[in-house]
Amino acid sequence: MIENEIVDKRGSIYRVLPTPLLSSIGLGWNGLVVERYQAPPCELPDLTVAHHIVELVSQQHVSLGERPDWRGHLRPFSKYPGTCNLFPDGVRPKLRSFTQTDLIVCGLDPEFVEEVSEELDSIPVVQLRVQIDIRDESLGYLMRLLENAAMSGESSNDLYVDHLIYSFTLRLFSLGRDRQYTYIPQGALPAHKLRRVIERMHADLDTDLDLKTIAAESGYSRDHFLRMFRAATKCTPHQYFLRLRIERAQALMTNRSLKMIDIAESCGFTSQSQFSRVFRRVLGVTPRQYRRDTL
Repeated sequence: MIENEIVDKRGSIYRVLPTPLLSSIGLGWNGLVVERYQAPPCELPDLTVAHHIVELVSQQHVSLGERPDWRGHLRPFSKYPGTCNLFPDGVRPKLRSFTQTDLIVCGLDPEFVEEVSEELDSIPVVQLRVQIDIRDESLGYLMRLLENAAMSGESSNDLYVDHLIYSFTLRLFSLGRDRQYTYIPQGALPAHKLRRVIERMHADLDTDLDLKTIAAESGYSRDHFLRMFRAATKCTPHQYFLRLRIERAQALMTNRSLKMIDIAESCGFTSQSQFSRVFRRVLGVTPRQYRRDTL
């Protein structure tokens, strides 16, 4: 969950701004918080943020102000309706606003973004960088849908909310390709460290082993480990871990006295339906079809 990491004691993303008019905090959303602000003319200092921030200018008029250039000197800017700014975790640069600005603000948990990224085979893991005045209708549309969902009080149990958050994250990845974000060079994980990691995976197939724990076995940071593991195995740690679970399930299924629900539980799946879904994704058939036609 993101709430404990993204918000301050007052319960909002930006404590230097007035209390948000709307917030998804308290709805239990996984990975993202959305808030609406009405910011008066003001001067904002550099803000340290531990999450990825996307701001959408939502009013109909142009906002005016000053913000620092690459030398740190304040320069005039104009914020046009429908444009977005992206500030990755780190520092949200200072600015001086001369007019009222209406903002929809989305805060993404970096760990959630990393988890989504490592599930994808089609694109490399991207390292987000600051982007100003992004003009992308899809991104803005998704932010407005997220705002509407928060306004309606949609909870984390609603698949619609999960779908919106996932789609929003994927759109950021797509913009990363379009705008030539920086990709971190990949090098293969050394064989002896790879063996140690795989042994740890085998030992904890029935638990929810997270990326931080697995990376610690290699001695590298999570970011470096993720890229080096992909280079060595051609898949993400999560995908590899799931395949090991399925291999264990295949071995257990030779014992026909074991029920599918018991096999699913012993392999670390939270339900039989999740087990069946992953099994089919990996092998192309359901567990029952596999047991009936193969064993």
